[in-house]
Amino acid sequence: MRGEKKKGSLEKDKIVMSYDREADTVSISFGKPRKAVSEEVDPYVVVRRDPKTREMVGITITNFSKYFEIKKNLSIEIPT
Repeated sequence: MRGEKKKGSLEKDKIVMSYDREADTVSISFGKPRKAVSEEVDPYVVVRRDPKTREMVGITITNFSKYFEIKKNLSIEIPT
């Protein structure tokens, strides 16, 4: 049904992305803000997860300009 969220799925109806030019950092959040723990998945990418469910609630990409220059596209492998 519309509006229902499957357990363990991202809340796709609310994705917020912001860019801090001074820090050259992109932050992407899924759903409503909530407590999270950070997990570094590569030198530039940090995944934020709900500490109880391990559901991904956001991604932060540091040194975004350099990351994009090296990677050439935005493709991030997220460990489960």
